[in-house]
Amino acid sequence: MPNVLYAGLRNPERDQNIFNALMGKSIEEVAEAMELQPSTVRAAQKRIADLATFRLTLTGGGKDIPIGPVAAKSFRRAALGAYRHFCGTFRSLELNQWAVTDGTTTLTIQELRDLDSGVASVTEDDQGTTT
Repeated sequence: MPNVLYAGLRNPERDQNIFNALMGKSIEEVAEAMELQPSTVRAAQKRIADLATFRLTLTGGGKDIPIGPVAAKSFRRAALGAYRHFCGTFRSLELNQWAVTDGTTTLTIQELRDLDSGVASVTEDDQGTTT
C-alpha cells in the first residue's frame, strides 16, 4: 500500500496522533498528556477531520501514471501538494496535454503552475470553509 501524501499539514504525524488520542479522551486530557495547548489540539482535530483522500493520476502521455493517495482539504490542494512533492517530475513536463486527475476532476499542468505561483486560488474548491 503506497504512503499517503498529506497536503497542507505542517506536522501530519502529530496531527494524526492527536486525532487518534481524541477517540477516547477529551481535548483537555489529550492536551495535558501531549503537553500541548487545548487550542492546538482543537486545531489539529479540525485539520484532520476536514481531510479527504484523493487517488491522483498523471495523464496525457499515452499511459496514465499513478501518483497515489493524497490527503487534503480539496482536490486543488491535493493536486498542488502532489505537484510540489514531485516538483522535479512535474516541472519538466512541457506538453500542454499533461494533467492531474482523480477520475472526476482534472487540472492541467499549466493550472498547477498558476496555483503554485499564486496566479490562481487554491481555495476555489473548498466547500464552505475558509483558509
